Amino acid sequence: MTNRHERIQHYLDHMCVQVKAREVHNDLRDELGNHMEEMILDKEQEGYTEEEAIAYAIEQMGDPAVVGKSMHRLHRHRMHWGLLVGLIGLSITSLLLIWIFTTNVADEKYQTLYRGHVVYTVIGVMLMLFFIYFDYRKLKKAAWWIYILLNVLLWINPMISTDFYGMSRFLIAPLGFVIDLTTASVWILPLAIGAIVQEKFHLNCNMQSILTYIAMVAVPVVLLFQMSDWVRMFLFGTMSIILFGWLTRKWLYTALGAVVTGSIFVLLLFFADKHGRLERLSVVLNLQDDPYGGYSNNSIIEIIQSAGWWGNGIDTTFDMFKMSYLDYPGVLLIDVFGWSAGILLLVGIIWFVASMVKMLPRIRDDFGRMIIISITSMFALQIIYSLAMTTGKAPILSIVFPLIGYGNHLLFEYAMVGLLLGIYRRKDTISTINEKIQQKVDADPMTSS
Repeated sequence: MTNRHERIQHYLDHMCVQVKAREVHNDLRDELGNHMEEMILDKEQEGYTEEEAIAYAIEQMGDPAVVGKSMHRLHRHRMHWGLLVGLIGLSITSLLLIWIFTTNVADEKYQTLYRGHVVYTVIGVMLMLFFIYFDYRKLKKAAWWIYILLNVLLWINPMISTDFYGMSRFLIAPLGFVIDLTTASVWILPLAIGAIVQEKFHLNCNMQSILTYIAMVAVPVVLLFQMSDWVRMFLFGTMSIILFGWLTRKWLYTALGAVVTGSIFVLLLFFADKHGRLERLSVVLNLQDDPYGGYSNNSIIEIIQSAGWWGNGIDTTFDMFKMSYLDYPGVLLIDVFGWSAGILLLVGIIWFVASMVKMLPRIRDDFGRMIIISITSMFALQIIYSLAMTTGKAPILSIVFPLIGYGNHLLFEYAMVGLLLGIYRRKDTISTINEKIQQKVDADPMTSS
């Protein structure tokens, strides 16, 4: 029996040398080793000696180098080229639009924006590359620390930062680097919360775990409300409802949560709004009667209607509204290149989001699937509303066009795309044995306490 074990292990050692993904070595040893043992036992029952049975099993398995190379092809790191192509297309569009803006605008204070946008893009790409090679499963262990850190920053930032249009969104980091703190929270906090509660929901989705989730969501909501960033508060609340539905599969509770959340938001607009948000939201209902109140909406509609199929050209004249084109990159694109470019942008966006959605059924790891749901939903929410604002028929909100609009939100968006690519890269190299062991450890009350 010892000789049998040594010869099988020797064969498996030679096979595993060819497989670069070390994480699946134990899985392959277990699967192929068991298969060889079954062949040996079958042949011994047929009257073969042990040596003959071992030789037969090894012969049937084939050259270990050849088998190892085939296993490597099945269990190697992969790149999602569809998502990467979509990202490259949006990045090029973004750089082109900012260049057109800075070329046409007369005010000197805007002339350096292109350089800043390039810097944001370069840093964003570096973050993306980091997260492509980063093992996303390590976020599980850091989830509590990430959750606490971001909430503490949301709490203290109003005390140490300067208000920006009545909000304390931006954290001044060392060397004068500015971080959009509320945007960071909207992207990162759902991932941290999901990592913390996912196993609890899978093991026992009772009222206690649901209340825990509500409490964890309520803390950042209150802090965002105190910072007067209602747009990010609404995005975070919507994202939390979507994530709750996916984690629990309790769609009735999810629908109830959506109704309650929507009702609370409407009540806040009526009774706790000091900045006229309700009036700004309702202006789209009477654009013809109140052209001054809906100046931005009417300007967008006029530009879109006058652009035609091929636009007004790169040297389009800038009026007062067009000075704010940084907030409306979709309108700038249509103004310069026409409706045809707008259609191409729409097709590219559909390609980009569809590439994210198509990842989901290919990922076996539940934590990776949760991250994909969260990031894809956040991208989709912002893209859909940005496209709606591009028509001029939707209320103007401070929702940026992901990966196209100007600002340091690009850092988080590139990082999130990198995280998606990192999950896809490891989809065939995650050990199912190690995952099962970890699930048992997480489920054991003695180890989790």
